[in-house]
Amino acid sequence: MRRFRRVVQKRSARQKQERHTFSIASVVEEVQDAMCYIDFSKHRLYTNHLLRHWCPSMMTQSFTSMETLTRFLYTVFEEHGADMAQVAHMIQELLECETETWPSMTSRRVRFDDRTLYLIFNFTRTPRGVFIMWRDQTETVRFEERRNAFIAELSHDFRTPLTAIHGYTELLMNNHDGNEKTSKMLRHVKEEAERLDRLVDNFLDYQKIDYSAEQLTVTTFPLLPLLKDITESYQAMSPNHEVTYTAPPIHIQADEEKLKQMLHNLIGNAIKYSPEGGTVHTQVEDQAGIVTLSVSDTGIGIPADALPYVFDEYYRVDSKAHHTIKGTGLGLRICKRIAEAHGWGIHADSVYEEGTTFTIELHARHASSYVRTPPYAKRFD
Repeated sequence: MRRFRRVVQKRSARQKQERHTFSIASVVEEVQDAMCYIDFSKHRLYTNHLLRHWCPSMMTQSFTSMETLTRFLYTVFEEHGADMAQVAHMIQELLECETETWPSMTSRRVRFDDRTLYLIFNFTRTPRGVFIMWRDQTETVRFEERRNAFIAELSHDFRTPLTAIHGYTELLMNNHDGNEKTSKMLRHVKEEAERLDRLVDNFLDYQKIDYSAEQLTVTTFPLLPLLKDITESYQAMSPNHEVTYTAPPIHIQADEEKLKQMLHNLIGNAIKYSPEGGTVHTQVEDQAGIVTLSVSDTGIGIPADALPYVFDEYYRVDSKAHHTIKGTGLGLRICKRIAEAHGWGIHADSVYEEGTTFTIELHARHASSYVRTPPYAKRFD
């Protein structure tokens, strides 16, 4: 009787395993996209027909260990011309997720022969493993490349005449006969050229599909001279406003040009939405290693119901005071994208008809998720 019970238990366990195997295999096979599943505990790879069509060697099969399975994946990617530093980092992260309680991985693009594939990871706990969806984004990437080439050419076409305008205006300002009317006209030309420069920056930045940390040129620089130059230029351009700043002598790590663009947008907005004049003050504070930068004005303010939407694309505040002020609705959206690329926070506080404050939390920039050295190479020594 005891022997019979053991036989029944073994048969039940085997049937349960067969049902589980059939379940995973059928789920993978029925998905419309190319897909595979890696079973961490059984060191087994499941693939569907579309993935096997792209890569015939990616057959459903078992391996002796996770190391031999990931070695197989590494070899497959290498044979199909992938960036092996990127693949090495991806596989290393996959191995680390094997033992994590709540594993997760960011999706990523991988070059595979003449295709650009987007890999999406979805981990399971029972059994422990990961579904990997392989989406073909070749046409999307080609469109982005064409779009980026067009924007680069458009940028050059914009910059060339603007550079000439700046140069000739400064030359005339330095060599004119001292007539006050002429000086005022030249200053106005210079101010409008600088404003057009900022509008071009905003437009071209906004056209980028992706805006991430990898696109920043990060350096360490003193913040005080940058604030001094920007506020003094606005004070000269806007004599009806008192444009001031206070800041400690600190260095920050950021993309200096993007921070300038953000400050121009915020201070320019503060002046524009203070049509009667008033104070525009930029303040920097360093508290426990977290630097905050705020730009405040005493202008028309933002209604409370509009505050949650001020960073949305193309959003314009719908109030009587705002209707007479022209704008594209892109400036604050660009500020938010620049802040997010750095890993910073940005928010707005306002009292309608009293003024507005925009605050940026300049936390230390997050490390890039893309490592260019191949950490996985040691596993093949």
